[in-house]
Amino acid sequence: MGKLVVVKGDPVSGTDKHNVSGQTSTSPPVAYTGVGDYTYTGSITDALSDFVTIGGVPVALLTSHSSLDPGEDAPPTGGHSGPTGSNLVPAGANPISLSITDSPLGTGVPNAGAGSGVLTVGGVKVLLDADKIDTCSGVPAPGKSTVTASGQSFVTCSE
Repeated sequence: MGKLVVVKGDPVSGTDKHNVSGQTSTSPPVAYTGVGDYTYTGSITDALSDFVTIGGVPVALLTSHSSLDPGEDAPPTGGHSGPTGSNLVPAGANPISLSITDSPLGTGVPNAGAGSGVLTVGGVKVLLDADKIDTCSGVPAPGKSTVTASGQSFVTCSE
């Protein structure tokens, strides 16, 4: 069975690693720098095909990008903001004091192994359901997010 073709707006989800700074939870607090895991909740938004659409929605290509959903990078509750980090190394951070120091924040690009081996638009591979996305990690951690084809349900590609 084939995989669904990805289109604009299809969700991207996973986990990133980011450099953070803030304060420790000790008394008195001291400066803290470390690395933490952050959820990535976004969608395919940019650099889509301007030639091929499915149901009027542009097809996603190996050159397309994802962006975080609105509010995801807004502290203190956005899933991609300093205070919501997990697996912080070293331990001892005061989470509410943390901010992500990596920039730019929020952009994802298809992993080198993503895209159809047979379906292209203008010579560029088309993205398929479950392709890996390299999201905005400040610490190299490729392919930790995945795109899910949900914007259309009738065009597939067999690999």
